[in-house]
Amino acid sequence: MPNESFNLYKLIVLYILNKVKTPLPQRIIFDFVTSRGYTNYFTILSAFGDLLQAELILESTTYHISYYSLTRAGRETLESFGSSLSFEIRHEIDDYLKEKKYEIIEESSLVSDYHRTKDGTYLAACTLREGNHVLFHLELDVATEEDAVHVCENWREQSETLYQQAMVHLLRS
Repeated sequence: MPNESFNLYKLIVLYILNKVKTPLPQRIIFDFVTSRGYTNYFTILSAFGDLLQAELILESTTYHISYYSLTRAGRETLESFGSSLSFEIRHEIDDYLKEKKYEIIEESSLVSDYHRTKDGTYLAACTLREGNHVLFHLELDVATEEDAVHVCENWREQSETLYQQAMVHLLRS
């Protein structure tokens, strides 16, 4: 029975990632599973580890957050075993995703990260996405890691303004 429950948690993760179709931060999925009383943090963390090891989900990490997406193998696994998820659980997940829609969009559409270059500077990369489609991508080479962190942190508040200004100036006749 415990193995059945553990497999259920993994199917829930796969189902959520399949429904959203965009990389999601772990926090969104953990919130659903733990707030609904399915299991605790450590058990769902272990389920994530199994899914990553089996290459059913993919992790991409920025300097401050990890995003998860479904792999082809994950989608095929869900197609094969997804019927194990009851209608009630699917409905509960669908309602949760509708309730958290704007939070999910905000967290998954603005991505920023940085890395050190060969020259010793830092390249901060900021992306505005709509689903898996990149609307706007900006890279800035800055002198210090502190500057790179500031660029990444300010991206969330300034992305819309920067995108609009770029569009106005670059599309001007």
